[in-house]
Amino acid sequence: MYCLERIKVNLVTHDVFSKTTTLYFEMGKNHLYEEIFSRNIEYLRKEVASQNAEFFFKIFFANDFPLKENRYRTLLLDSSVANNKAELLYKNLYSIFSMIHVEQTDPFQLHLGEINDLTGLLFNGVLSKEKLRYRKYGKKKGMFNQESFSMREELERYLNDFNHIAKEKKVEPIFLYVNFLIDFSSMQVFDMQYNEVLGNLIFYILMLENHFKAANYLSFYQKLYLYKTDYQDIFNQIDIQSKQGLADVMPLMSFFINIFNSIYVDLQETSRDYQYDQDIPINKTDYIENTIYKLGDVFSKEDIREKHPSVSNSTINRTLKRLSDENVIRAAGVGRKAKWVKLQKNNTKHKFDGQIKMDLGEK
Repeated sequence: MYCLERIKVNLVTHDVFSKTTTLYFEMGKNHLYEEIFSRNIEYLRKEVASQNAEFFFKIFFANDFPLKENRYRTLLLDSSVANNKAELLYKNLYSIFSMIHVEQTDPFQLHLGEINDLTGLLFNGVLSKEKLRYRKYGKKKGMFNQESFSMREELERYLNDFNHIAKEKKVEPIFLYVNFLIDFSSMQVFDMQYNEVLGNLIFYILMLENHFKAANYLSFYQKLYLYKTDYQDIFNQIDIQSKQGLADVMPLMSFFINIFNSIYVDLQETSRDYQYDQDIPINKTDYIENTIYKLGDVFSKEDIREKHPSVSNSTINRTLKRLSDENVIRAAGVGRKAKWVKLQKNNTKHKFDGQIKMDLGEK
């Protein structure tokens, strides 16, 4: 039995309902964030696409397709060439997230054609055609007779039911999408081991279509990566229950709502820093220096980048070099994983302490 068959009788728990209400309140501010980030939206979308590709790969593929850390950035270049299946899979993944976030594509439609196209794009050159075929299963018609069926027909029936429920608008959309993710994984639609991975990607696209616009500015999969063990534990437990026809979807629903709300909290802080960057007429290196003072005693360029997504790498590098020359900080390591260590204790008196106040609709 699929979760979708019982979706109208499953009651959303009070705590999940409360968290969902908070999420929709935050989603109601989407138009404000669109105005704030409008000047750098293309850059931000490209950054999100690359971050999603990297952390999606690390969550779902890194064990089966090992990839060197330095290749995550190199393979984003148009001139780069994949040397093995792991690198090809990563480039395929980046192309998909670029289509989702950067390119002006038509809205995603949940039907067989879209799922087939997405599967083909993701695993092109990585998995054999046999692995990408719909799984066949048999049903007994007698003691010695068994008829063979394809999951293609089963999935088509399921999608018809799903889209019918979606059009009725009587079920909360996120709850509907979580049920889809669980069902799609348990169906094992294709003859491959990555049905859950594909289902998760579809779930993410559906959330974007349902106005989860924070994911255009901050990486959803970078946040999920921080809690990947929790996610996998919850999902594995539900998958076992699903095979027994007793799946409780609420733990996964609650988990995702927490992730979404956390991203919106991060977005509030990022938007304040971003507008401060854009509107305050001060030297950018001084503002970067002020942020460094507020970071821990050991930090990375990525820590600065998260606070100032619109500031160029050259500005950050120039600030780090100046502070290094002044013996305020020193480098520990080289490359993307390099850390910086403060040689002086944090000073509570910063050059430009404080941030402008923004009206994001809070009361």
